[in-house]
Amino acid sequence: MWRIYKMLKSLTIKNFTVFANAKINFSPGMNVIIGDNSTGKSHLLKLAYSMISTLYLFGGDRIKTIEQLQIKFGDKLNGVFKPNKLSNLSHKPEQNSQISIQTDLENLSFILKNNELKADHLPLSYPQIAPLFFPTQEVLSLQPPVFIALYENRYLPIDETYYDLCKVLNLPLLKKYSDENKEIIKALETELGGKVVLDNNGRFYLDIPQQGKIEISLIAEGLKKIATLVYLIMNGSLRHGCTLFWDETEANLNPRMRVKVAKVLAALTKQGIQIILTTHDLFLMKELSLLIDMNQIPARFFSLKREDEDTNIEQGKVLEDLQTIVSLEEELALYDREQSLYYAKKTL
Repeated sequence: MWRIYKMLKSLTIKNFTVFANAKINFSPGMNVIIGDNSTGKSHLLKLAYSMISTLYLFGGDRIKTIEQLQIKFGDKLNGVFKPNKLSNLSHKPEQNSQISIQTDLENLSFILKNNELKADHLPLSYPQIAPLFFPTQEVLSLQPPVFIALYENRYLPIDETYYDLCKVLNLPLLKKYSDENKEIIKALETELGGKVVLDNNGRFYLDIPQQGKIEISLIAEGLKKIATLVYLIMNGSLRHGCTLFWDETEANLNPRMRVKVAKVLAALTKQGIQIILTTHDLFLMKELSLLIDMNQIPARFFSLKREDEDTNIEQGKVLEDLQTIVSLEEELALYDREQSLYYAKKTL
């Protein structure tokens, strides 16, 4: 029997970036966000991550005031979105923006007005597990300890999700793993062809039998993504109660590797990990939809569509519920062009 965990349930936004007024209802299992470029897919991920991350960090503070919460959330939005000023995140700068989050234990709202954030109340509960965010580019080759020190002491034009992930990757490994995690690690290491190791200087390597240690910067980009998954499971960061945000999951993964990653993500949801990802790839959408149906995983699919100056969100429990799937439309259009060319050649 599927159990419902204390995770993100919904995000409501008004007058924020490309959204005039939108609400997205999340599943405790798999959540797949699709849509054309510039429809706000990454913005949804970054906003939800910023709020969950703020609540997690704020929960660990010894002194808790509403002013402190407002400052922390503002700092997180600045770090993740990198605007010149907070009011630039408003859909229409002359109007107030509202951001509301709902979990099983908490409802919290913020108003953004004139570069200032106001919370409606102090939270009564906080996430016990830190959320994780996979940006579009891998981070293992950044050498996490070096990048952390650089980010903390220099101004870098890189958003804070990279820094956050580097900090988590810098954590030591667990001594023991569950049987389920052993199976996931084994499957991923088979795909990698070796084991992920971290030396005393904070450099990642892929230890391949009969070849030795290969610097992580010398392996394929897609393998680095898989290595990141492995290491986060091994150090206990990706575990029950975590919400994983993954932007453009298909990036640098060939179809065979996408199948492997999709299976791992499905297995992680069974362990009580909430997955929220974006993708442009029809192959990955279909593979995830198939796994969701086969394993009876709670899921939601979201299609973002730009209309005039606003982005509308279409939601469904399965991929087939969506009326607008841009990648499918383009695939059908390509098929039509191929057929037109074929018949044109036959008539010559």
